[in-house]
Amino acid sequence: MAVDKVSILKIDKDCHMTKDWIQDYLWLILAVCRRYQVKVVSVEMCHSRRKGIHFYVEIAPSVKAEVANKLQFLLGDDCQRVGFNQARIYSNFNEWNKLFERPDCKLRTIYRTTESSRHVGTAIRDLGAVV
Repeated sequence: MAVDKVSILKIDKDCHMTKDWIQDYLWLILAVCRRYQVKVVSVEMCHSRRKGIHFYVEIAPSVKAEVANKLQFLLGDDCQRVGFNQARIYSNFNEWNKLFERPDCKLRTIYRTTESSRHVGTAIRDLGAVV
């Protein structure tokens, strides 16, 4: 039995970021995904349960779990989490990619692909209320 393909990357950043750091991080997400021939459809974020920020990156096409975990690692996901995820994938556990949110957590879309967007700056939502 193989693990299902993935269309959402989940990244745990154990730090807080300013608006300009988040904008640069969005650029990095787009560049890394482009390198692996994956289109970023949207990026959502929320504050984690304990510390830092969680990012949810919707991608197309879906990728194998091993590729998703590698992309999450390249995008700076918590290294211990990457290791646990790798073990879960090798054990064929479909629920390998968990993040724990605060009960009142509200995801905010900070990036969405548009047909007219030529670069990150045209598609980034106002981050003022997010950080």
